[in-house]
Amino acid sequence: MSDFYAETRAIVESKASTLSKYTYDTYLSHLRKLLMYRPTAECRDITEAFVFGYIDFMHARKNSAGCIYRSLSILRMFIRELLRRRKMRRDPMRDFPLKKVRNRREFLEIDELEKLYSGFRERSEQLNFSEREALRAFLFSCFTGLRFSDLRALTPHDIHNGKIRIFTQKTGAQVYIPIPAQALALLEGTGETALHVVDNSTFNKNLRAAAKKLDFHSHLHAHIARHTFATSCVSFGVPIEVISKVLGHANIQTTLIYANYSNKVIDREMEKFKINVPAG
Repeated sequence: MSDFYAETRAIVESKASTLSKYTYDTYLSHLRKLLMYRPTAECRDITEAFVFGYIDFMHARKNSAGCIYRSLSILRMFIRELLRRRKMRRDPMRDFPLKKVRNRREFLEIDELEKLYSGFRERSEQLNFSEREALRAFLFSCFTGLRFSDLRALTPHDIHNGKIRIFTQKTGAQVYIPIPAQALALLEGTGETALHVVDNSTFNKNLRAAAKKLDFHSHLHAHIARHTFATSCVSFGVPIEVISKVLGHANIQTTLIYANYSNKVIDREMEKFKINVPAG
């Protein structure tokens, strides 16, 4: 008999030298999630019933459709590797209908960002430490486009003369980001990290609690900040090539997906639609 978790951990470790830190940590995070679902399991226990039970487990935890898709994709990767290593005899996901989910990309309009930033600057004393630091980091990401993993890793040494120069945690891409004055005003202290950022789940919980205390009722989570940065840049007329470079994208098509046009941009651009005939 082969222990499923020991074998999958071995798979991750065997790939560690070729994985980015972000991907390595993501695999381990999904292993912990599987352990929460089923604390012990042999490879022979990974059946169709196991997979469907895992889906029910994620639904009970109110995981989004996109999150469930990612979790199942990683489980399928583990299963295929175990099959290749002859630790499993059959693929329980062979006929599984795994379809990629296209999530609606959420972002804050510029006036919403202004409201949230002003609320933080004027009323942050209403927040406890964890709420204040979550909202500070979120706003910093709104002004710089940093991913959550890069927010956690950012140190004062990564900032020179008001510019961020780092290799991103997820892809290893080198990015250069001039920091707007509003974002510089959010930085405090000289600790080991530039911002106090905890795990994603706790961060989002603290972020939403902070927004509620400031009478900001949009449902916030960490990744909205990066989308907000992209759409704000589009609204301000920043060339898409520059936005792509700042976000660290290798393919400009990725930037076009992230940078959904805000309502203000649509309103402004559609004002150009004029034909010389009377209305009505």
